[in-house]
Amino acid sequence: MKRRVFLKGVGGAALAVPFLSSLAEQESKAQSAGAPPKRLVIFFTHNGCLTDRWFPTVEDGALPASALSSTLQPLAPYASKLLLPRGFRSMNGYAVGQTIDPHDQAMGSKLTCAKITEDSNRYATAASLDHVIAKQINPGGTTPLVLSVGAASTKIKEILSFSGPNTAFPANVNPQTVYNQLTGLFKASGSTPGTAPVTTAGDYKVARGASAIDLVKADLTRFQALKMSQADKTRVQDWLDLLRTTETGIMNTPSSCSADAAKAIGATDDAVKAASPAGAISGGAFAGGNSAAGNTNLATSFTLGGDMMMNLMALSMICDTNRMLMLLYPGYVTFNWDGIMHTHDHHGLSHRTGDFSVGGSCKVAGVLDMIQDIDTWYAKKYAKLVGLLDSISEGSGKLLDSTATMWLPELSDGAAHNLNNLPIVIAGSAGGYLKQGVAVNVEGKSIGLGNSTKTCVDGGDIGNTGSFGGNLPINKLYVTLMNAVGCKGADGGKVTTFGDFDGTGTTGGITNPGEVTKLLAAG
Repeated sequence: MKRRVFLKGVGGAALAVPFLSSLAEQESKAQSAGAPPKRLVIFFTHNGCLTDRWFPTVEDGALPASALSSTLQPLAPYASKLLLPRGFRSMNGYAVGQTIDPHDQAMGSKLTCAKITEDSNRYATAASLDHVIAKQINPGGTTPLVLSVGAASTKIKEILSFSGPNTAFPANVNPQTVYNQLTGLFKASGSTPGTAPVTTAGDYKVARGASAIDLVKADLTRFQALKMSQADKTRVQDWLDLLRTTETGIMNTPSSCSADAAKAIGATDDAVKAASPAGAISGGAFAGGNSAAGNTNLATSFTLGGDMMMNLMALSMICDTNRMLMLLYPGYVTFNWDGIMHTHDHHGLSHRTGDFSVGGSCKVAGVLDMIQDIDTWYAKKYAKLVGLLDSISEGSGKLLDSTATMWLPELSDGAAHNLNNLPIVIAGSAGGYLKQGVAVNVEGKSIGLGNSTKTCVDGGDIGNTGSFGGNLPINKLYVTLMNAVGCKGADGGKVTTFGDFDGTGTTGGITNPGEVTKLLAAG
């Protein structure tokens, strides 16, 4: 945290507290001071998955590592910290309420639970969940940290975040840009982390985690030496105690936001440079072409770049610059890295046809195994993010413990384009708010695994790959997560609603308010 920023924010409030008793009675708008900040992280992937190879064998109850599917096996070391909610449906569905391209609908409505426009943009008509949450829990109410790999895009098929109605919030795709913004917190502009001196002695001390109270210790000593009544002395001491408590909630552990911390998680100048592709990125159907063959920039972005984005997300948490973070992987690319050598893009494979056509025959030989390759690759990346957050200490626990880290898909199955029975997993309890180590059937009736692999054989017809179970509005999951990270409703109590509607149409408003108590640790 920069010294001038602190002085404008906490420093200004600190001067006022001894004289404005109401300030001493208030905590932060969304989160309590003193405890590690709560955060929401969304790991987003396109085109659904093979649901019957993705879901664990347990639909409701304890979730041991042995119950995880072959796809989710990379998460086995963290099984005790997983919550797998079964039975949610995104609203609204393709051809229900709005007859629009299913991917446009899924993206625009995914985090807004609102209609999308019918103009050429097809953007959402409301702000997305990440912006609604960020306004409440981010320091200063700053915008969420939205990151992506691949090429920059403002097309609806690649846009998930909306700062307001019909206003897209494109993801940052350059690790170097994110890194430069973060290193400014602990070094002077243009210097190398850990080598060049910072601008002032005060900046240096703040960069190394020194307390703001310590920075003005001499002034405080002179002030406390002034002749004043015992009541005033007590008042000043109470003020200092309050300021120290407030600092604990806003600043991280001394020396945590530093070049050393960045280096420890692999975010160094050289590593960031290597992970930031030089030149244009192509290879996606909506980013400059249909084939990624030979495109080293795209491969670099998906591999080194994606891993670096995770490191930078962790560094953002350590420095407490953002508590609402998202990482997106585009869906219109051909996988040609990490031992996967496909000749069709992910979107076409998810259709089982290898192209944009829907229905008909499974034209691509071995298509299910190819989809499995991609599903497993994403599971490994999500596990890498979970493992990273679970390796960094914070207070008496880990970063993961104060965070809800959710793998959220665009669709359930890519051929059916269905939005029910969504494959969702959450790691971390957001400070003990959410259950862990369990699968929870939120719908209350048998859901099933879906039929992703049962009706498509090489050369055969594509049958019904959807599932008829799992229809609880995802609005309720979002309400639960908002409460988990400390958001408040309009009346100052818990959040009870999110979105414009929660039915299969676009009218009727919210008919099923409230969070899902089955997901709560106390529930």
